[in-house]
Amino acid sequence: MIYSYCKRCRMESAGDVCVGCGKRATAALQRDKWSILTLPLADSRAWRTSILALFGAAALVVGAVFGLEALFGGPARVSMLWQSAVIRVTLAVAAMGLAVVFLFLLLQGKETNVFTLDSQGAHQHTWHGPEKWKSWARLQSADPAKDIPQQDGTVMHLSQERHMLWQDVVSVQLRPSSSTILLYHTPHCAPMALRLPAGEFELAADYVGKYCKGKVQK
Repeated sequence: MIYSYCKRCRMESAGDVCVGCGKRATAALQRDKWSILTLPLADSRAWRTSILALFGAAALVVGAVFGLEALFGGPARVSMLWQSAVIRVTLAVAAMGLAVVFLFLLLQGKETNVFTLDSQGAHQHTWHGPEKWKSWARLQSADPAKDIPQQDGTVMHLSQERHMLWQDVVSVQLRPSSSTILLYHTPHCAPMALRLPAGEFELAADYVGKYCKGKVQK
């Protein structure tokens, strides 16, 4: 949703017109802002990354063991390895790793991601409850200085924040099917993912396109 700030009234209003004086805000004083509630345990990207990392490491270990045996022990040693428990044990360790990942994601609970697009760039702030274990489950310190009182009287913990300036964006991918916009500062690597609720995609896509002309991939 578009918000604007009026310097004269020193207040923020929904839309591009100040509710105090009725003056339309310039583009530099407008921003697109939205929030989305997510559950890390249901995040397919987190699971995909964990599975690839754990079983990829398992495959490398098994490959290294068989390669060394083939190099120094010959075919007979490799044949013996096939009959051993090396593969089963390695896969079991990887499966245990997935169980640990499940526990950590479960303890993280829910989180709220607040996204803001302004004339400078894209900004993401991730919030979760103030419970210390939720920070520890994210492998973060439970810094009490990041426990911020909210307008409704609750307290939320600022888990992380990320900022990407428009001039640092090298390419943009629009994915309307998943209501996601990916901003890349390095081609095909580590994008900033703007996840949008229903009805906000077109507005955000137009806003990004205004500042990233020629960078949006069709």
